[in-house]
Amino acid sequence: MNTHIIPTEEPPFWDDTLHLVPWAQDVLAKAADIREEILRFIPQFRPFMPYPKYANLYNNTWDAFPLSVFQGEHIELSKEKLAVNMAPLISMFRSKLPVSSSTIAPLESEGHLRNVFVSRLIPGSVINPHRGWTPDYLRIHLCLVEDPACRITVGPVTRTWQTGQFLAFKDGGPHLHSVVHEGQHERIILSYDLSLNYLKQFIPALS
Repeated sequence: MNTHIIPTEEPPFWDDTLHLVPWAQDVLAKAADIREEILRFIPQFRPFMPYPKYANLYNNTWDAFPLSVFQGEHIELSKEKLAVNMAPLISMFRSKLPVSSSTIAPLESEGHLRNVFVSRLIPGSVINPHRGWTPDYLRIHLCLVEDPACRITVGPVTRTWQTGQFLAFKDGGPHLHSVVHEGQHERIILSYDLSLNYLKQFIPALS
């Protein structure tokens, strides 16, 4: 994890450009169905696991469960230390979440989409300022459950999530990012990492 400051004039958030990307429009069209199936799946299968707490990454509780292969992420870099074989688990999760899986499988098979997971943050939790492992992806959050007092700061800009909408930033890009949850209930998002090389054909500014 890289935490030193890199001078930049890049915008901290990129979701206002996602209307240019056909994949993103397909996800938004399915957002209500994605939300319904994931929120139905969670209490039935209890899939959440604590997000690895490397380098004092967060305080309190941050849970997640995977829905894809991982690349350039902590799970890939530490997979020899994992007690669980993630592939069968991911396959089982995906079989129960057909709408969500339909937004993952095509671009994943082409090598453009990685590191998909559902993330839950509870009130009182803090994700400390950090930068992700790889600069090669745009991290795209689809909000499933919002709390206006759960806020993300990327570079100098602080925002919150809105149910059924995207929030996108470069996890391994030039800006540090952090989250503070001062609200009353959990925040849940579906997170996708989409390759910048793929996105550049629709969003030249990402170059």
